[in-house]
Amino acid sequence: MAYDAATGTVVLFGGNGNSSGTWTWDGTTWTEQHPAVHPPARDFAAMAHDAATGTVVLFGGNSLGAVPEHLFADTWTWDGTT
Repeated sequence: MAYDAATGTVVLFGGNGNSSGTWTWDGTTWTEQHPAVHPPARDFAAMAHDAATGTVVLFGGNSLGAVPEHLFADTWTWDGTT
């Protein structure tokens, strides 16, 4: 989860097994987002807002419930739409 200063919302990404989701919080309402492209489900990822690009950056994490467990070393960005 990270605060997106560009849109004034909080962005949450997470999931388990084969299910994952991107949600935004505007201070009143949680809204599920449906980007065409998204990271696979994971936990223990890190997220932060990048002021230089105006995006939220997600890095790493591991697969939930997968045997064997998979450690991700990938980077994804959220621009408020995808």
